Amino acid sequence: MHAAFPHSHTWLIPLLLAVALSACGPRNLKERTRHGEKLSDEASSLLDDAEQSLRKLEPERAEEQLAEVKELVAQPDIELSPESEMLRSRLAELQAQVVPARKERERRELDAAVEKQRDEILRAQEALNTALEALERKDAGPAQAEAVLAAVERTQARLREGKSLESRSEDYAASVRRTEQRLTQATARAQFAQQVFAYTAGPVASRLEAEALEKKARAEKEPDAQLTLYTDARERFRRCGEASQQLISKTPELERTAIQVDGRATTPKAVGSGCTAKVDSLQRTVTKLEKARAAREKKRAAKAKAKG
Repeated sequence: MHAAFPHSHTWLIPLLLAVALSACGPRNLKERTRHGEKLSDEASSLLDDAEQSLRKLEPERAEEQLAEVKELVAQPDIELSPESEMLRSRLAELQAQVVPARKERERRELDAAVEKQRDEILRAQEALNTALEALERKDAGPAQAEAVLAAVERTQARLREGKSLESRSEDYAASVRRTEQRLTQATARAQFAQQVFAYTAGPVASRLEAEALEKKARAEKEPDAQLTLYTDARERFRRCGEASQQLISKTPELERTAIQVDGRATTPKAVGSGCTAKVDSLQRTVTKLEKARAAREKKRAAKAKAKG
């Protein structure tokens, strides 16, 4: 009795299958055709959307839309639509455009990034050019040299920000190399100017002080005060000569650079040589005055002894 039980319900299997088929899809050609046309309309609309996405260079969105189309055209009922082949053709055509669209978007993004980076560098270079122009003025000083070096550093910072673009754009990489060369030149110019300013603040200043003391000494009537002034002048001339030699040894090209000393054009070489020559000249004057002072002191001592 129990063995016959399963066979008594075998008639349910075809019935359940028929119900399932009727629930999942059309049951006749007319309904299948209507279903195929619906699939065709959905696919056509999605293809239009995908085409628009590709125009907007949105390949990821287009891929999603084309994947939906691929599922629709894979359904059997779409074969009943007269547009089925055309849909597959459009699908293949748009799928072929996804990679070029992605590359074009990447190219445009790269161009935009490069253009933005160029603008940043250009603004930094304009500031550098302004600083260099200020450094060329006659009244330029250490502050102007520092401004150039600061502008160079800001430009280098801009270059570092765009480092990743160099491997992606040969043209941009070439422009970076040219900019780096200009920065090297600007740095050398500012550093050399610093050496000139250091020379002016050191040996030249010592020479001017020494000349002023020498002039004052010549006008001084009191012998001891005169000796003190000449001695101070000699030491400043010595300081001028020694500092001049040190700076020129450090920066040889400084030797023949044109500089202004008390409104006159000269060179560090001439300044240093002049200071050294003055040391020898004033040494003779100082020695003469020291002997005269010694004689005066000896005479005063003799007088004091005679009175005692």
